[in-house]
Amino acid sequence: MVLESARDKKNKRLPAISSFSLSDNDHGNLSVDWERKTTPEESIARFGASYKFGKKEYKPYENRAIYALDISFLNSLSDVEGVIYDPIFYSQPVKGRVNNPAHSLIRFNLALEENGINDPETLLKIRDHAAKQKVSYDLEKVHAMVDKLRNKVSEN
Repeated sequence: MVLESARDKKNKRLPAISSFSLSDNDHGNLSVDWERKTTPEESIARFGASYKFGKKEYKPYENRAIYALDISFLNSLSDVEGVIYDPIFYSQPVKGRVNNPAHSLIRFNLALEENGINDPETLLKIRDHAAKQKVSYDLEKVHAMVDKLRNKVSEN
């Protein structure tokens, strides 16, 4: 799931390469959802019911887009070590944290991480692959799901 900013739309560079960039907090992993375990609406709703990193403020979700990445493509990249299924479940409901049964990680190899985990060549390949596979979703369904998820946690 990526941000679609007005600048990126104007420049017609969607998805933006920064959508696939890693920070030090990512530890060489790009977080994604496995499509067999979720719907596009559920993916975006979970995002909208989650807090921003280090804040008690919900993430904006209305300006998000989803692009598919084929696992065979990812596994063909020399900088990708593998794709790992890594579901997230919290034992107790916590406001701003949402269970994610579809959570997965694209694990980049150590050489890439040590030499700069944002190798432009690899990121461009991923971006160009994703650009051909934008996934549509129903924003009205997402609004309802976000409300339900946010209210479910606040009731506990």
